[in-house]
Amino acid sequence: MDSNRESGASSGERLNYFNYFTEVEEEFVRRRGKSLLVSPMDWALIESWKNAGIPLHIVIRAINRAFDAYDARPRKYRLVNSVFYCQQEVESTFAEYRLAQVGGKTPSDEGKSDEREIVSAFPKSVLMEFFARSDAELSAVERLAEEGARSEVRDSIERARARLRALSEEVRISSSPNAESIERDLDLIDRVILDSLRQAAGEEGLRALGEEAESLLKSYRRKMDRAVYEQTVANFIARRLREMNQVPRLSLFYL
Repeated sequence: MDSNRESGASSGERLNYFNYFTEVEEEFVRRRGKSLLVSPMDWALIESWKNAGIPLHIVIRAINRAFDAYDARPRKYRLVNSVFYCQQEVESTFAEYRLAQVGGKTPSDEGKSDEREIVSAFPKSVLMEFFARSDAELSAVERLAEEGARSEVRDSIERARARLRALSEEVRISSSPNAESIERDLDLIDRVILDSLRQAAGEEGLRALGEEAESLLKSYRRKMDRAVYEQTVANFIARRLREMNQVPRLSLFYL
């Protein structure tokens, strides 16, 4: 790192610089599922991504793609212990991002008519309006969290808004925004917010919401598959947390 350059940078620039590393590390550890100290070599790789101009949300997207593929494997002989595991996916995702900016196509795009339909599912103007509305709603939530001294919620909303703005900019400059990819990114942003809402609610608050859900589902439980029942309870809790905190649902299904 160039210490002279950093010392002359504004506090906002320094924050953005270190946020890049923190966001990548936290997403990697979250998807890995177990705590891990990121090695100096991993940090060097992350810095190379930043210096190469790879946007943070593209790296986050790539990390999740890499782990989605890992989780789909029938057998897992060892844990992922290095950010280097995501290197190829980061490069591939960044290449897709750059092609989308100029409307380019790769050879593998031939014949993918279904994906063409997904790409054109929403006009760009509709997407941009959705991003602007969501940001305004999240801004209001951030103010409420600030007034209520709930720092964990305020911080998560701030991070979510930064990711949302980056996603909005990608769509703005893209000649063919992909709705499926956008939805995956929105889901990741939504998870960041929900994690903080659960933390703010605490064990007692989550237990109360769980009991409320179980009470409403009592007459249906015997007829429901266990996995479906548990997912329904989790969905109910997430919905109630959003309602209680006035958090919008970040999904294209709610356009």
